[in-house]
Amino acid sequence: MSGTKEGDAESKPIFSWGLILPLLFVTALNPLNSAMLATALAPIGEAYPGQEEIGGWLVASLYLTAAISQPVLGSFADRFGARRVLVWTTVVLGLGAMVGALAQGFATLIISRILIGFGTSSAFPCAVAIIRHRASRAAIEPPAKLLGYLAAASSVAVAAGPPLGGFVTEWIGWRGVFSINLPFAVVALTMIFLTIPPSDTNSRDKKMVDWPGIALFTVAMTSLVFFLMHLTERVDVIALTATLLGTACFVLYETQRLHPFVDFGLLRKNRSLTLTYGNHAAFNFANYCYFYSMPQWAHTTLGHPLATSGFLLMPVALAAFMGSLVPTRGRRGCIAEFAGAISLVASSTALLFVDANTSIIFVLALSFGFGICFGTLNMSNQQRLLDYAPVEQSGSAAGLLRTSAYLGAMLSAPLVGYLMASNGKEFGMAGLAMVMVPVAIVPLLTVIMDLRHGRHTLKTHQS
Repeated sequence: MSGTKEGDAESKPIFSWGLILPLLFVTALNPLNSAMLATALAPIGEAYPGQEEIGGWLVASLYLTAAISQPVLGSFADRFGARRVLVWTTVVLGLGAMVGALAQGFATLIISRILIGFGTSSAFPCAVAIIRHRASRAAIEPPAKLLGYLAAASSVAVAAGPPLGGFVTEWIGWRGVFSINLPFAVVALTMIFLTIPPSDTNSRDKKMVDWPGIALFTVAMTSLVFFLMHLTERVDVIALTATLLGTACFVLYETQRLHPFVDFGLLRKNRSLTLTYGNHAAFNFANYCYFYSMPQWAHTTLGHPLATSGFLLMPVALAAFMGSLVPTRGRRGCIAEFAGAISLVASSTALLFVDANTSIIFVLALSFGFGICFGTLNMSNQQRLLDYAPVEQSGSAAGLLRTSAYLGAMLSAPLVGYLMASNGKEFGMAGLAMVMVPVAIVPLLTVIMDLRHGRHTLKTHQS
C-alpha cells in the first residue's frame, strides 16, 4: 500500500501504516460520536423531563458545529499545518468529554456537544491535506486506496456507534457517551505525536485568517439550522431573513477578499469542483431522507419496536463499507460511480412501492441499495476533490465537501419530520420518494457529464 519516490529504493515509505492508522482513528471519531448519541437520547430525556427539544438540539449542535468547523479547520490546516491543527482540536475534544461528564443542565450538554463536534471536525480535512501534500512532494498521485480506507473507517464508525453507545449507556450511564471521548483524545494525541511528522508549514501566518468571512459563514449556517429546526411547526421568518442576509453578505464579502475563507472565484471558474459539492449535497440529502425515515416508518407502519427498527439500517453500513473499496479512477472507476448513481435513483424510486404489506426482506434490500450508492458516491466525490481542488487548498476544499454533506443531511431532517408526523402511514414514504427521485438524478447527471468530458480516461492510481 505504501508508496515510495520513484528511483529511490531506500527512501522511507511515503504512506506507511504508521501514518495512516492515526488518520483513520481520528477520522472515525466524528461519525462515531454522531452514531453513539442515538442510544443515549432516551435516558437523557428521562434525566431532563419537560425538555423534549433537548434530543433534537444535541443532534443539531454537533451537525452545525461540524458543518461550520470543517472548512474553517481545513483552511487552518492549509495555512498553519495539519499536524498542529490536529493536536489543538484533539485537546478540545478531551475538554468536551470532561464538560459532558460533569454536565448539570441542558446548556452544559450543548456546550459539550459543540466542543466534541469542533474537536472531531479537523480529522478529515487534515487527513486529506496530509495525503495530498505528501503525494505532491513525491510527484505521485494520491493513492486512491487511502480514500477508501478513510471512507471505510467512517462506515465502520457509523455501524459501531449504536452498539458501542448502548453498551456504554448500559454500564456507565448516558454521561458515558460524552466521557468516553477523553480516552479517545488521549489515544489520538499519543498517535499524532508518535507517528505524524511535524507540519511542513514554516510560517504560522502565511496569509491573514479571514475572521469576518468565518463569522458571516457561521451566522448564515446557524440561522439556517434555526429555520430548519422550526420548519415542522412554523416558518421562522426571522431565522429565514437572517439566513438570506447572512448568505448574501458572506458571498459579497468573500468575493472582495484577496485571501478569502471560501474562494468563490475558484468555484466560479472550476465548475467541476462546484458540481462535486452539489453532487455530494444531493446524494447525502437522498440518503439521509432514508436513514431518518425508515426506522420511524417501520415502527409506526410495520409495528416493529424502535430498538429492532434500527437494525433495518445495518445493511447500509455493510454495503457502504463494500462500496468504499471500489476503484475511483479510469473506466472501472466510472463504471462503479455510474452503478452507484443508478442505485440511488432505483432505491429512491422503489420507495414509491413501500406500504404496510412490504416484507422485511424488501426493506433490507432497500437498505443495501442505499448503502451501495452511499459508499461508491462518497468515494467518487472524494476522488473528484483530489482531481479538481488546488493542492494548496486541499484542507479547506475537503472541509467544504463535508459541509455539503451536512447541508444535505440538515435539509432532509425537516422534510422527514413533516411527512412522518402528518401522514407517515398513508403517504409518508411515497411523499419522500417524490422529492428524493429528482434530487437523486443530480449525481447521475454529473456522472454522465463527466463521461462526456473524458473523465474515464484519467489513469488509475491505487498504490
